[in-house]
Amino acid sequence: MRSLPFIPFGRSCRRALCFGVLVALLSTVVVAFTPHEVRAATPWVDYRPPSDAEIVDHFRPPPKPWMAGNRGIDYGTSPGAQISASADGRVIFAGLVGGALHVTLEHADGLRTSYSFLDSLTVSAGDRVRAGDVIAVAGGLFHFGVRAPDDTYLDPEALLAGTLRPRARLVPGTDQGLDRLGAHERRSLLDVFLDTGVAALSATSEWGSQTTALIAHYMVELNPTTHAIRAVDAFAKWLRDHETCTPVSVSVPAPESRRIVVLVSGLGTSSDSNTAWEIDTKALGYADADVVRYSYEGGQAPRVNPEQAGAVRTVSQQPFDAIAEHSFDSIDSQQSVGASADHLSALLQSVAAAQPDVPIDVVAHSQGGVVARLAVERSGAEQHLPDEVETLVTISSPQQGAPLATGVVALGESPGGAAALTQLRSAGAAEDLDNRLPAISDLAETSPIIDELHQRPMPEGVRFVTIGGSGDLVVPGSSAIAPTANASVILPTEIGKDAHGSLPSSPAATREIGLAVAGMGLTCQSFSDVSAAFVTAETIRFGESVAGATAAVAAGVLPIPPAD
Repeated sequence: MRSLPFIPFGRSCRRALCFGVLVALLSTVVVAFTPHEVRAATPWVDYRPPSDAEIVDHFRPPPKPWMAGNRGIDYGTSPGAQISASADGRVIFAGLVGGALHVTLEHADGLRTSYSFLDSLTVSAGDRVRAGDVIAVAGGLFHFGVRAPDDTYLDPEALLAGTLRPRARLVPGTDQGLDRLGAHERRSLLDVFLDTGVAALSATSEWGSQTTALIAHYMVELNPTTHAIRAVDAFAKWLRDHETCTPVSVSVPAPESRRIVVLVSGLGTSSDSNTAWEIDTKALGYADADVVRYSYEGGQAPRVNPEQAGAVRTVSQQPFDAIAEHSFDSIDSQQSVGASADHLSALLQSVAAAQPDVPIDVVAHSQGGVVARLAVERSGAEQHLPDEVETLVTISSPQQGAPLATGVVALGESPGGAAALTQLRSAGAAEDLDNRLPAISDLAETSPIIDELHQRPMPEGVRFVTIGGSGDLVVPGSSAIAPTANASVILPTEIGKDAHGSLPSSPAATREIGLAVAGMGLTCQSFSDVSAAFVTAETIRFGESVAGATAAVAAGVLPIPPAD
Protein backbone atom coordinates (compact mmCIF):
# COMPACT_ATOMS: atom_id res chain seq x y z
CA MET A 1 0.00 0.00 0.00
CA ARG A 2 1.34 3.43 -0.92
CA SER A 3 2.22 5.77 1.90
CA LEU A 4 -0.07 8.65 2.67
CA PRO A 5 1.07 12.21 2.04
CA PHE A 6 2.24 14.04 5.16
CA ILE A 7 -0.29 16.45 6.63
CA PRO A 8 1.00 19.13 9.00
CA PHE A 9 -1.35 19.33 11.99
CA GLY A 10 -0.82 22.76 13.49
CA ARG A 11 -2.82 24.60 16.04
CA SER A 12 -4.92 26.11 13.29
CA CYS A 13 -6.19 22.68 12.23
CA ARG A 14 -9.66 22.07 13.59
CA ARG A 15 -10.06 18.62 15.04
CA ALA A 16 -13.15 17.75 13.00
CA LEU A 17 -11.57 18.97 9.79
CA CYS A 18 -8.33 17.04 10.33
CA PHE A 19 -10.26 13.90 11.19
CA GLY A 20 -12.31 14.32 8.02
CA VAL A 21 -9.18 14.66 5.90
CA LEU A 22 -7.76 11.44 7.39
CA VAL A 23 -10.98 9.58 6.75
CA ALA A 24 -11.11 10.84 3.18
CA LEU A 25 -7.53 9.78 2.53
CA LEU A 26 -7.93 6.33 4.04
CA SER A 27 -11.17 5.67 2.19
CA THR A 28 -10.01 6.75 -1.26
CA VAL A 29 -10.13 4.02 -3.86
CA VAL A 30 -7.96 4.23 -6.92
CA VAL A 31 -7.89 1.38 -9.39
CA ALA A 32 -5.29 -0.94 -10.85
CA PHE A 33 -6.29 -2.97 -13.89
CA THR A 34 -6.20 -6.61 -14.98
CA PRO A 35 -8.33 -8.30 -17.63
CA HIS A 36 -11.66 -9.95 -16.74
CA GLU A 37 -11.76 -8.71 -13.08
CA VAL A 38 -14.71 -6.69 -11.86
CA ARG A 39 -15.43 -5.52 -8.35
CA ALA A 40 -18.60 -3.86 -7.20
CA ALA A 41 -16.76 -0.86 -5.69
CA THR A 42 -15.28 0.12 -9.06
CA PRO A 43 -17.38 2.61 -11.09
CA TRP A 44 -18.51 1.40 -14.49
CA VAL A 45 -17.29 3.50 -17.41
CA ASP A 46 -18.35 2.84 -20.97
CA TYR A 47 -15.55 3.51 -23.47
CA ARG A 48 -15.96 4.14 -27.19
CA PRO A 49 -13.42 4.68 -30.00
CA PRO A 50 -12.20 8.30 -30.20
CA SER A 51 -12.31 8.11 -34.00
CA ASP A 52 -14.02 6.02 -36.64
CA ALA A 53 -10.82 5.87 -38.70
CA GLU A 54 -8.98 2.60 -39.23
CA ILE A 55 -6.39 1.51 -36.63
CA VAL A 56 -3.08 1.45 -38.50
CA ASP A 57 -0.81 0.29 -35.66
CA HIS A 58 -1.67 -1.79 -32.61
CA PHE A 59 -0.58 -1.94 -28.99
CA ARG A 60 2.98 -3.26 -28.60
CA PRO A 61 4.19 -2.64 -25.05
CA PRO A 62 7.98 -2.10 -24.84
CA PRO A 63 10.03 -4.92 -23.25
CA LYS A 64 11.41 -2.38 -20.76
CA PRO A 65 9.92 0.98 -19.76
CA TRP A 66 12.75 2.93 -21.38
CA MET A 67 12.61 1.00 -24.67
CA ALA A 68 10.56 1.58 -27.82
CA GLY A 69 7.29 -0.10 -28.64
CA ASN A 70 3.81 1.29 -29.17
CA ARG A 71 2.24 2.30 -25.87
CA GLY A 72 -1.19 2.67 -27.46
CA ILE A 73 -2.82 2.47 -30.86
CA ASP A 74 -2.53 4.74 -33.88
CA TYR A 75 -5.50 5.80 -35.98
CA GLY A 76 -5.17 6.60 -39.68
CA THR A 77 -7.04 9.88 -39.40
CA SER A 78 -6.84 12.57 -42.07
CA PRO A 79 -5.92 16.19 -41.33
CA GLY A 80 -8.93 18.04 -39.95
CA ALA A 81 -10.64 14.92 -38.56
CA GLN A 82 -12.41 15.47 -35.24
CA ILE A 83 -11.20 13.54 -32.20
CA SER A 84 -13.76 12.80 -29.48
CA ALA A 85 -13.58 11.86 -25.81
CA SER A 86 -13.60 8.10 -25.38
CA ALA A 87 -15.68 8.38 -22.19
CA ASP A 88 -17.00 10.89 -19.67
CA GLY A 89 -14.16 12.49 -17.77
CA ARG A 90 -12.19 15.52 -16.75
CA VAL A 91 -9.41 17.16 -18.76
CA ILE A 92 -6.30 17.03 -16.62
CA PHE A 93 -3.83 18.06 -19.32
CA ALA A 94 -4.19 19.93 -22.60
CA GLY A 95 -1.14 21.42 -24.25
CA LEU A 96 2.32 20.99 -25.69
CA VAL A 97 4.73 18.22 -24.79
CA GLY A 98 7.87 17.88 -26.87
CA GLY A 99 6.48 20.27 -29.46
CA ALA A 100 3.28 18.20 -30.02
CA LEU A 101 -0.25 18.78 -28.73
CA HIS A 102 -1.75 16.26 -26.30
CA VAL A 103 -4.92 15.88 -24.24
CA THR A 104 -5.27 13.64 -21.16
CA LEU A 105 -8.62 12.74 -19.61
CA GLU A 106 -9.16 11.20 -16.17
CA HIS A 107 -12.22 8.97 -15.83
CA ALA A 108 -14.33 7.83 -12.90
CA ASP A 109 -12.71 4.39 -12.79
CA GLY A 110 -9.24 5.94 -12.46
CA LEU A 111 -8.11 5.30 -16.01
CA ARG A 112 -6.41 8.04 -17.97
CA THR A 113 -6.84 8.19 -21.72
CA SER A 114 -4.42 10.24 -23.79
CA TYR A 115 -4.82 11.69 -27.29
CA SER A 116 -1.49 12.65 -28.85
CA PHE A 117 0.03 14.38 -31.91
CA LEU A 118 -2.92 16.66 -32.59
CA ASP A 119 -3.26 19.74 -34.75
CA SER A 120 -5.46 21.83 -32.43
CA LEU A 121 -7.37 21.50 -29.17
CA THR A 122 -10.96 22.43 -28.28
CA VAL A 123 -10.66 21.85 -24.52
CA SER A 124 -8.58 23.15 -21.63
CA ALA A 125 -7.36 21.62 -18.39
CA GLY A 126 -10.19 21.47 -15.86
CA ASP A 127 -12.98 21.04 -18.41
CA ARG A 128 -15.46 18.22 -17.94
CA VAL A 129 -16.43 16.35 -21.09
CA ARG A 130 -18.95 13.71 -22.06
CA ALA A 131 -18.27 10.67 -24.20
CA GLY A 132 -18.31 11.71 -27.84
CA ASP A 133 -17.54 15.39 -27.21
CA VAL A 134 -15.01 16.80 -29.67
CA ILE A 135 -11.79 17.54 -27.78
CA ALA A 136 -9.30 18.07 -30.62
CA VAL A 137 -8.65 18.11 -34.36
CA ALA A 138 -6.17 15.72 -35.93
CA GLY A 139 -3.31 16.93 -38.10
CA GLY A 140 -2.94 13.45 -39.57
CA LEU A 141 -2.31 10.18 -37.77
CA PHE A 142 -2.98 10.39 -34.04
CA HIS A 143 -2.12 8.21 -31.04
CA PHE A 144 -4.61 6.94 -28.43
CA GLY A 145 -3.26 5.59 -25.14
CA VAL A 146 -4.61 4.25 -21.85
CA ARG A 147 -2.84 4.29 -18.50
CA ALA A 148 -3.56 2.93 -15.05
CA PRO A 149 -3.02 5.17 -11.99
CA ASP A 150 0.45 3.63 -11.54
CA ASP A 151 1.27 4.71 -15.14
CA THR A 152 1.15 1.19 -16.54
CA TYR A 153 0.25 1.34 -20.22
CA LEU A 154 -2.77 -0.80 -21.14
CA ASP A 155 -4.14 -2.11 -24.43
CA PRO A 156 -6.74 0.40 -25.68
CA GLU A 157 -8.36 -2.20 -27.93
CA ALA A 158 -9.03 -4.43 -24.92
CA LEU A 159 -10.61 -1.47 -23.17
CA LEU A 160 -12.80 -0.64 -26.15
CA ALA A 161 -13.80 -4.30 -26.49
CA GLY A 162 -14.93 -4.39 -22.85
CA THR A 163 -12.41 -7.03 -21.76
CA LEU A 164 -10.38 -4.73 -19.52
CA ARG A 165 -11.82 -4.27 -16.04
CA PRO A 166 -10.52 -2.63 -12.84
CA ARG A 167 -9.87 -4.06 -9.43
CA ALA A 168 -9.83 -1.86 -6.32
CA ARG A 169 -6.66 -0.83 -4.52
CA LEU A 170 -6.37 1.48 -1.49
CA VAL A 171 -4.17 4.47 -2.36
CA PRO A 172 -4.64 8.25 -2.22
CA GLY A 173 -6.37 9.58 -5.32
CA THR A 174 -6.02 12.73 -7.35
CA ASP A 175 -9.10 14.27 -5.77
CA GLN A 176 -7.29 14.06 -2.44
CA GLY A 177 -4.22 15.94 -3.56
CA LEU A 178 -2.19 13.43 -5.58
CA ASP A 179 -0.33 15.41 -8.21
CA ARG A 180 -1.73 14.43 -11.58
CA LEU A 181 -0.11 17.15 -13.65
CA GLY A 182 3.22 18.86 -13.65
CA ALA A 183 6.44 17.19 -14.70
CA HIS A 184 5.12 13.71 -13.90
CA GLU A 185 2.29 13.90 -16.43
CA ARG A 186 4.53 15.41 -19.07
CA ARG A 187 7.14 12.69 -18.60
CA SER A 188 4.44 10.07 -19.12
CA LEU A 189 3.34 11.72 -22.34
CA LEU A 190 6.93 12.05 -23.51
CA ASP A 191 7.21 8.26 -23.36
CA VAL A 192 5.26 8.01 -26.61
CA PHE A 193 8.09 9.80 -28.42
CA LEU A 194 10.21 6.67 -27.85
CA ASP A 195 7.71 4.52 -29.67
CA THR A 196 7.94 2.97 -33.10
CA GLY A 197 4.25 3.57 -33.78
CA VAL A 198 3.58 5.39 -37.03
CA ALA A 199 2.07 8.47 -35.34
CA ALA A 200 4.95 8.69 -32.87
CA LEU A 201 7.58 8.30 -35.58
CA SER A 202 5.98 11.05 -37.66
CA ALA A 203 5.80 13.47 -34.73
CA THR A 204 9.28 12.57 -33.49
CA SER A 205 10.73 13.21 -36.92
CA GLU A 206 9.24 16.72 -37.05
CA TRP A 207 10.15 17.50 -33.45
CA GLY A 208 13.64 16.13 -33.97
CA SER A 209 14.35 18.34 -36.98
CA GLN A 210 13.37 21.48 -35.08
CA THR A 211 15.44 20.49 -32.08
CA THR A 212 18.40 19.57 -34.27
CA ALA A 213 18.29 23.00 -35.91
CA LEU A 214 18.31 24.71 -32.51
CA ILE A 215 21.17 22.55 -31.24
CA ALA A 216 23.23 23.24 -34.36
CA HIS A 217 22.54 26.97 -34.09
CA TYR A 218 23.55 27.25 -30.45
CA MET A 219 26.66 25.15 -31.00
CA VAL A 220 27.78 27.76 -33.53
CA GLU A 221 26.71 30.80 -31.51
CA LEU A 222 28.32 29.61 -28.28
CA ASN A 223 31.62 28.79 -29.96
CA PRO A 224 34.20 31.56 -29.35
CA THR A 225 35.66 30.91 -32.81
CA THR A 226 32.43 32.17 -34.36
CA HIS A 227 32.81 35.56 -32.74
CA ALA A 228 36.51 35.74 -33.55
CA ILE A 229 35.71 35.18 -37.24
CA ARG A 230 33.06 37.90 -37.09
CA ALA A 231 35.59 40.27 -35.56
CA VAL A 232 38.03 39.58 -38.41
CA ASP A 233 35.26 40.15 -40.96
CA ALA A 234 34.33 43.43 -39.26
CA PHE A 235 37.92 44.62 -39.48
CA ALA A 236 38.15 43.67 -43.16
CA LYS A 237 34.90 45.51 -43.83
CA TRP A 238 36.21 48.62 -42.08
CA LEU A 239 39.27 48.58 -44.32
CA ARG A 240 37.11 48.34 -47.44
CA ASP A 241 34.64 51.00 -46.31
CA HIS A 242 37.43 53.40 -45.35
CA GLU A 243 38.26 53.80 -49.03
CA THR A 244 34.80 55.01 -50.00
CA CYS A 245 33.35 56.46 -46.77
CA THR A 246 32.07 60.02 -46.49
CA PRO A 247 33.95 62.30 -44.06
CA VAL A 248 31.95 63.74 -41.19
CA SER A 249 32.65 67.23 -42.49
CA VAL A 250 30.77 66.54 -45.74
CA SER A 251 27.06 67.40 -45.63
CA VAL A 252 24.38 65.18 -47.09
CA PRO A 253 23.27 66.68 -50.40
CA ALA A 254 19.59 67.45 -50.92
CA PRO A 255 17.81 65.32 -53.53
CA GLU A 256 18.17 66.84 -57.02
CA SER A 257 14.66 65.82 -58.01
CA ARG A 258 11.45 64.46 -56.58
CA ARG A 259 11.65 61.11 -54.75
CA ILE A 260 9.08 58.92 -52.96
CA VAL A 261 9.78 57.16 -49.67
CA VAL A 262 7.87 54.13 -48.41
CA LEU A 263 8.13 53.64 -44.64
CA VAL A 264 7.73 50.16 -43.12
CA SER A 265 7.25 49.74 -39.36
CA GLY A 266 8.16 46.85 -37.10
CA LEU A 267 6.75 44.09 -34.93
CA GLY A 268 3.85 44.98 -32.65
CA THR A 269 3.25 48.40 -34.21
CA SER A 270 0.03 50.09 -35.26
CA SER A 271 -0.90 52.66 -37.88
CA ASP A 272 -1.68 55.33 -35.28
CA SER A 273 1.92 56.06 -34.42
CA ASN A 274 5.22 54.20 -34.27
CA THR A 275 8.94 54.79 -34.49
CA ALA A 276 9.06 54.29 -38.27
CA TRP A 277 6.69 57.21 -38.68
CA GLU A 278 9.20 59.31 -36.69
CA ILE A 279 11.92 59.04 -39.34
CA ASP A 280 12.75 62.63 -40.30
CA THR A 281 11.54 62.52 -43.88
CA LYS A 282 11.39 66.32 -44.10
CA ALA A 283 15.10 66.63 -43.24
CA LEU A 284 15.81 63.96 -45.86
CA GLY A 285 14.14 66.13 -48.51
CA TYR A 286 10.87 64.27 -49.08
CA ALA A 287 7.66 66.24 -49.55
CA ASP A 288 4.90 65.25 -47.13
CA ALA A 289 2.75 64.13 -50.05
CA ASP A 290 5.51 61.75 -51.19
CA VAL A 291 5.70 59.85 -47.90
CA VAL A 292 3.80 56.55 -48.10
CA ARG A 293 3.28 54.51 -44.96
CA TYR A 294 2.92 50.76 -45.48
CA SER A 295 -0.04 49.01 -43.84
CA TYR A 296 0.21 45.43 -42.60
CA GLU A 297 -3.43 45.10 -43.66
CA GLY A 298 -2.44 45.81 -47.25
CA GLY A 299 -2.20 49.09 -49.15
CA GLN A 300 -1.14 52.21 -47.30
CA ALA A 301 -1.81 53.36 -43.76
CA PRO A 302 -3.87 56.55 -43.31
CA ARG A 303 -1.79 59.63 -43.93
CA VAL A 304 -0.39 61.59 -41.00
CA ASN A 305 -1.32 65.23 -40.50
CA PRO A 306 2.07 66.98 -40.27
CA GLU A 307 0.53 69.69 -38.11
CA GLN A 308 -0.59 67.17 -35.47
CA ALA A 309 2.13 64.67 -34.62
CA GLY A 310 0.71 61.20 -34.18
CA ALA A 311 -2.76 62.17 -35.46
CA VAL A 312 -4.02 60.37 -38.55
CA ARG A 313 -6.31 61.80 -41.20
CA THR A 314 -7.11 61.28 -44.85
CA VAL A 315 -5.59 64.02 -47.03
CA SER A 316 -7.48 64.77 -50.23
CA GLN A 317 -5.92 65.48 -53.63
CA GLN A 318 -2.78 63.52 -52.96
CA PRO A 319 -0.79 61.60 -55.59
CA PHE A 320 -1.61 58.26 -53.95
CA ASP A 321 -5.34 58.72 -53.30
CA ALA A 322 -6.10 55.76 -55.55
CA ILE A 323 -4.21 53.37 -53.28
CA ALA A 324 -6.44 51.79 -50.65
CA GLU A 325 -5.94 52.94 -47.07
CA HIS A 326 -6.12 50.47 -44.20
CA SER A 327 -5.44 51.01 -40.52
CA PHE A 328 -3.56 48.19 -38.79
CA ASP A 329 -2.88 47.15 -35.22
CA SER A 330 -0.24 45.17 -33.36
CA ILE A 331 -1.96 41.86 -34.17
CA ASP A 332 -1.85 42.61 -37.91
CA SER A 333 1.89 43.27 -37.69
CA GLN A 334 2.41 39.80 -36.20
CA GLN A 335 1.06 37.90 -39.17
CA SER A 336 3.54 35.78 -41.14
CA VAL A 337 6.46 37.78 -42.50
CA GLY A 338 5.87 36.20 -45.89
CA ALA A 339 2.29 37.50 -46.03
CA SER A 340 3.49 40.96 -44.95
CA ALA A 341 6.15 40.93 -47.68
CA ASP A 342 3.54 40.09 -50.31
CA HIS A 343 1.40 43.04 -49.15
CA LEU A 344 4.42 45.35 -49.44
CA SER A 345 5.28 44.04 -52.89
CA ALA A 346 1.77 44.92 -54.05
CA LEU A 347 2.04 48.39 -52.48
CA LEU A 348 5.32 49.11 -54.30
CA GLN A 349 3.68 48.20 -57.60
CA SER A 350 0.74 50.49 -56.80
CA VAL A 351 3.02 53.40 -55.87
CA ALA A 352 5.02 53.02 -59.09
CA ALA A 353 1.83 52.81 -61.14
CA ALA A 354 0.45 55.96 -59.49
CA GLN A 355 3.62 57.98 -60.06
CA PRO A 356 5.65 56.36 -62.84
CA ASP A 357 9.32 57.25 -63.33
CA VAL A 358 9.63 58.77 -59.84
CA PRO A 359 12.40 57.03 -57.82
CA ILE A 360 11.20 55.05 -54.80
CA ASP A 361 13.21 54.56 -51.60
CA VAL A 362 12.12 52.03 -48.98
CA VAL A 363 13.15 52.79 -45.41
CA ALA A 364 12.20 50.21 -42.78
CA HIS A 365 12.62 49.71 -39.06
CA SER A 366 12.98 46.49 -37.05
CA GLN A 367 10.86 43.63 -38.45
CA GLY A 368 9.93 45.99 -41.28
CA GLY A 369 13.45 45.63 -42.66
CA VAL A 370 13.03 41.88 -43.01
CA VAL A 371 9.59 42.37 -44.57
CA ALA A 372 10.99 44.96 -47.01
CA ARG A 373 14.04 42.92 -47.99
CA LEU A 374 11.91 39.82 -48.56
CA ALA A 375 9.42 41.80 -50.64
CA VAL A 376 12.14 43.32 -52.82
CA GLU A 377 13.99 40.03 -53.27
CA ARG A 378 10.83 38.05 -54.07
CA SER A 379 9.54 40.70 -56.45
CA GLY A 380 12.90 40.85 -58.20
CA ALA A 381 13.03 37.07 -58.62
CA GLU A 382 9.49 37.08 -60.05
CA GLN A 383 10.18 40.08 -62.34
CA HIS A 384 7.52 42.11 -60.52
CA LEU A 385 9.73 44.74 -58.87
CA PRO A 386 9.14 48.20 -60.36
CA ASP A 387 12.21 49.79 -61.91
CA GLU A 388 11.46 52.88 -59.81
CA VAL A 389 12.64 51.11 -56.59
CA GLU A 390 16.23 52.27 -56.16
CA THR A 391 17.13 52.12 -52.45
CA LEU A 392 16.39 49.90 -49.46
CA VAL A 393 17.58 51.06 -46.04
CA THR A 394 16.89 48.95 -42.94
CA ILE A 395 17.36 50.19 -39.37
CA SER A 396 17.76 47.80 -36.41
CA SER A 397 16.32 44.97 -38.50
CA PRO A 398 17.24 41.35 -37.68
CA GLN A 399 18.83 40.58 -41.04
CA GLN A 400 20.56 37.58 -39.46
CA GLY A 401 17.61 36.74 -37.22
CA ALA A 402 16.92 37.93 -33.68
CA PRO A 403 18.49 35.99 -30.76
CA LEU A 404 15.52 36.84 -28.54
CA ALA A 405 13.11 35.38 -31.10
CA THR A 406 15.23 32.22 -31.29
CA GLY A 407 15.05 31.89 -27.51
CA VAL A 408 11.27 32.31 -27.55
CA VAL A 409 10.93 29.61 -30.23
CA ALA A 410 13.16 27.26 -28.22
CA LEU A 411 11.12 27.80 -25.06
CA GLY A 412 7.88 27.23 -26.91
CA GLU A 413 9.02 23.72 -27.84
CA SER A 414 8.50 22.49 -24.26
CA PRO A 415 5.40 22.53 -22.05
CA GLY A 416 7.26 24.23 -19.24
CA GLY A 417 8.65 26.89 -21.54
CA ALA A 418 5.28 27.43 -23.19
CA ALA A 419 3.71 27.86 -19.75
CA ALA A 420 6.37 30.44 -18.84
CA LEU A 421 5.65 32.36 -22.04
CA THR A 422 1.94 32.25 -21.23
CA GLN A 423 2.64 33.75 -17.80
CA LEU A 424 4.73 36.51 -19.39
CA ARG A 425 1.88 37.36 -21.74
CA SER A 426 -0.67 37.30 -18.92
CA ALA A 427 1.50 39.58 -16.79
CA GLY A 428 1.82 42.07 -19.64
CA ALA A 429 5.61 41.71 -19.75
CA ALA A 430 5.49 41.03 -23.50
CA GLU A 431 3.31 44.11 -24.09
CA ASP A 432 1.36 43.48 -27.32
CA LEU A 433 3.60 40.68 -28.59
CA ASP A 434 2.28 37.13 -28.83
CA ASN A 435 4.61 34.22 -29.56
CA ARG A 436 1.61 32.15 -30.74
CA LEU A 437 1.36 34.37 -33.83
CA PRO A 438 3.68 33.65 -36.78
CA ALA A 439 5.95 36.70 -36.86
CA ILE A 440 8.22 35.97 -33.88
CA SER A 441 8.97 32.48 -35.18
CA ASP A 442 9.71 33.93 -38.62
CA LEU A 443 12.30 36.26 -37.08
CA ALA A 444 14.21 33.50 -35.27
CA GLU A 445 17.74 32.84 -36.48
CA THR A 446 16.75 29.29 -37.48
CA SER A 447 13.59 30.23 -39.41
CA PRO A 448 12.98 29.46 -43.10
CA ILE A 449 12.32 33.18 -43.71
CA ILE A 450 15.84 34.15 -42.61
CA ASP A 451 17.23 31.34 -44.77
CA GLU A 452 15.25 32.67 -47.73
CA LEU A 453 16.71 36.15 -47.25
CA HIS A 454 20.22 34.76 -47.55
CA GLN A 455 19.48 32.51 -50.53
CA ARG A 456 18.09 35.19 -52.83
CA PRO A 457 20.24 38.04 -54.16
CA MET A 458 19.18 41.66 -54.02
CA PRO A 459 17.93 42.68 -57.47
CA GLU A 460 20.35 44.64 -59.64
CA GLY A 461 19.84 48.36 -59.45
CA VAL A 462 18.70 48.37 -55.80
CA ARG A 463 21.15 49.86 -53.31
CA PHE A 464 20.85 47.94 -50.02
CA VAL A 465 22.08 49.55 -46.76
CA THR A 466 21.76 48.18 -43.22
CA ILE A 467 22.08 50.17 -39.99
CA GLY A 468 22.33 48.78 -36.46
CA GLY A 469 22.75 50.18 -32.95
CA SER A 470 25.62 49.03 -30.74
CA GLY A 471 23.57 48.97 -27.52
CA ASP A 472 20.31 47.67 -28.99
CA LEU A 473 18.99 44.89 -26.73
CA VAL A 474 16.06 44.05 -29.02
CA VAL A 475 18.09 43.45 -32.18
CA PRO A 476 21.84 43.42 -31.46
CA GLY A 477 23.74 45.65 -33.87
CA SER A 478 25.76 42.80 -35.36
CA SER A 479 22.52 40.90 -36.09
CA ALA A 480 21.16 43.94 -37.93
CA ILE A 481 24.02 43.94 -40.44
CA ALA A 482 23.67 42.01 -43.70
CA PRO A 483 27.01 40.79 -45.08
CA THR A 484 25.66 41.10 -48.64
CA ALA A 485 24.52 44.73 -48.24
CA ASN A 486 26.17 47.45 -50.33
CA ALA A 487 27.01 49.28 -47.11
CA SER A 488 26.48 48.71 -43.39
CA VAL A 489 27.19 50.50 -40.16
CA ILE A 490 26.78 49.91 -36.41
CA LEU A 491 26.11 53.29 -34.85
CA PRO A 492 27.14 53.90 -31.23
CA THR A 493 24.12 54.01 -28.89
CA GLU A 494 23.39 53.67 -25.22
CA ILE A 495 22.84 50.12 -24.02
CA GLY A 496 19.19 49.40 -23.41
CA LYS A 497 15.81 48.58 -24.88
CA ASP A 498 15.21 52.25 -25.76
CA ALA A 499 18.11 52.19 -28.20
CA HIS A 500 15.96 50.12 -30.56
CA GLY A 501 13.09 52.61 -30.80
CA SER A 502 15.10 55.82 -30.70
CA LEU A 503 17.59 54.96 -33.47
CA PRO A 504 15.31 55.61 -36.51
CA SER A 505 14.73 59.28 -35.61
CA SER A 506 18.28 59.97 -34.41
CA PRO A 507 20.38 62.54 -36.33
CA ALA A 508 23.08 59.89 -36.87
CA ALA A 509 20.66 57.47 -38.56
CA THR A 510 19.06 60.30 -40.55
CA ARG A 511 22.47 61.19 -41.95
CA GLU A 512 23.22 57.60 -42.97
CA ILE A 513 19.81 57.27 -44.66
CA GLY A 514 20.49 60.46 -46.61
CA LEU A 515 23.92 59.23 -47.71
CA ALA A 516 22.46 55.89 -48.77
CA VAL A 517 19.75 57.55 -50.88
CA ALA A 518 22.34 59.85 -52.44
CA GLY A 519 24.45 56.82 -53.41
CA MET A 520 27.38 57.97 -51.26
CA GLY A 521 29.53 56.02 -48.83
CA LEU A 522 28.43 55.96 -45.22
CA THR A 523 30.09 58.22 -42.66
CA CYS A 524 33.74 57.45 -41.92
CA GLN A 525 34.42 55.93 -38.50
CA SER A 526 37.70 55.52 -36.65
CA PHE A 527 38.97 52.02 -35.97
CA SER A 528 38.47 52.52 -32.24
CA ASP A 529 34.84 53.60 -32.73
CA VAL A 530 34.12 50.67 -35.05
CA SER A 531 35.76 48.23 -32.65
CA ALA A 532 33.89 49.53 -29.61
CA ALA A 533 30.54 49.40 -31.43
CA PHE A 534 31.14 45.88 -32.76
CA VAL A 535 32.36 44.46 -29.45
CA THR A 536 29.37 45.93 -27.59
CA ALA A 537 26.87 44.60 -30.13
CA GLU A 538 28.47 41.15 -30.39
CA THR A 539 28.67 40.83 -26.61
CA ILE A 540 24.93 41.51 -26.37
CA ARG A 541 24.30 38.98 -29.13
CA PHE A 542 26.40 36.34 -27.39
CA GLY A 543 24.76 37.02 -24.02
CA GLU A 544 21.27 36.65 -25.46
CA SER A 545 22.29 33.38 -27.14
CA VAL A 546 23.63 32.06 -23.83
CA ALA A 547 20.40 33.04 -22.10
CA GLY A 548 18.29 31.40 -24.81
CA ALA A 549 20.29 28.16 -24.76
CA THR A 550 20.26 28.03 -20.95
CA ALA A 551 16.51 28.52 -20.81
CA ALA A 552 15.99 25.84 -23.48
CA VAL A 553 18.13 23.35 -21.54
CA ALA A 554 16.29 24.15 -18.30
CA ALA A 555 12.95 23.65 -20.05
CA GLY A 556 14.05 20.28 -21.39
CA VAL A 557 14.03 21.31 -25.07
CA LEU A 558 17.77 20.90 -25.59
CA PRO A 559 19.92 18.14 -24.12
CA ILE A 560 22.18 19.04 -21.22
CA PRO A 561 25.71 19.35 -22.58
CA PRO A 562 28.14 16.76 -21.20
CA ALA A 563 30.50 17.85 -18.46
CA ASP A 564 34.13 18.25 -19.47
